Amino acid sequence: MPHAENGSMTQPTVNGEKQSSQFVAHVTSYPVVSDSIDAIENNQYGKKGIELANEGYNKVVAPVIPYAQRPYGYIAPYVQKADELADGGLNKVDGTFPIVKEDTEKIKGTILDLVFLPLRLANQGKDYVLSTYNNEYKKCGGNGYVAGGKAVVTTGLVVTSDSLAWLADYLNQKKEEAKEVAKEKKDAAKEKTNN
Repeated sequence: MPHAENGSMTQPTVNGEKQSSQFVAHVTSYPVVSDSIDAIENNQYGKKGIELANEGYNKVVAPVIPYAQRPYGYIAPYVQKADELADGGLNKVDGTFPIVKEDTEKIKGTILDLVFLPLRLANQGKDYVLSTYNNEYKKCGGNGYVAGGKAVVTTGLVVTSDSLAWLADYLNQKKEEAKEVAKEKKDAAKEKTNN
């Protein structure tokens, strides 16, 4: 996929000059944007909107263009610089959020996964606590409020101990990573002083 090739998109010639925009070429090279444009062009209401916009351009803007050429000549360097800055900003967006270059379906799936992540985590937590409670209720034996009360207390203790065990594992893992980083820095410092 040719993504954001400089000067890859040019507009029609206006009074013998070709107008081009790196920013527009870059934006339209994103799959989400190009898919959106295709969807609008293939929709009956989108087609009508494009036709109306073209008619408006031909009736209002096109007759004025020859008169605007001279003033445009004065601001053209500034417009070109703004276009370059905007394209540079999109390059930073590409580096920071590489997902914008992915297919539309992948972006949609990623967004849906992130949106529903809290619900999934809440359901997993609820299922864990309920299954722990059911196991503890069976272990307490009997039916009634006393067995239910014991099950609630032991469920709280089990969930707490499991949470603390997970936290201890997590902290030990981070501790080991910190030791490795410290050792690498120490070795690098030793090597630097030896040279």
